[in-house]
Amino acid sequence: MEKYPIKVLYVEDEIIVREPFVEMLNRRVGQIYEAANGAEGLELYRKYKPDIVIADIKMPVMDGLTMAAHIREEDPFMPIIITTAFEFTEYLEKCIEIGVNKFLVKPLEREAIDKALLDAVKLVEFKKKNEDYHELLELLLDFRHRIIIIIDLTKVNSFDTNFLNFFGLKSHDEFYEQYHDFVTFFKNNSQNSFVYDPFSEYAWINSFLDLNGIENNIFFNFSRSSDKWPYVLRFHLFDNDTKVGFILTAID
Repeated sequence: MEKYPIKVLYVEDEIIVREPFVEMLNRRVGQIYEAANGAEGLELYRKYKPDIVIADIKMPVMDGLTMAAHIREEDPFMPIIITTAFEFTEYLEKCIEIGVNKFLVKPLEREAIDKALLDAVKLVEFKKKNEDYHELLELLLDFRHRIIIIIDLTKVNSFDTNFLNFFGLKSHDEFYEQYHDFVTFFKNNSQNSFVYDPFSEYAWINSFLDLNGIENNIFFNFSRSSDKWPYVLRFHLFDNDTKVGFILTAID
């Protein structure tokens, strides 16, 4: 079974239950954070911002539903799965009030767990796409840029010497010594502005896009004529670090 590329927070006070469940989750998801009570779980949630929360109800210090209520206040769309050995109807009203997405009764069956995880992953994917759309909309509305090119960094795997020369780098080795990867590069330069001339010796954008597949990019062209003016180039790294915007504003 291929792992889901997500982070899961699992909160359970009974170690005899927690350990085998974590072992099972490790075969299904990319990252797991463990907590023994709701207070610990809330602290880990705020520190690591997981994609899905799975929690028992009755725990010391802070119970699972109280923790879930705090999380729901901070993130109305966080997928929350509640597990318990007790009768569901006792907590039904509270679960509805909080907005729990799934309720699993112990002992947990593998099919029920897989179904709950799959449903939660679909919510995570929808949430991330929605966040990207909102961020892109803000980018379009707030800045009124001439040309915006959205690059999928998960598909970027190469760049040429024009790219290096434009940013004053002598070699690929020097690039990776300073930045490690493309995400680090764009993050470090997201507050900087550069003058970009599409007809200059170092007009690297077109070759960069060609190298990494033109189909992996989204273009928004508001320029009066994209082939006559130099531009001010800036980068916008999206919150999930998987996309970057090349923002080019024509210099009149």
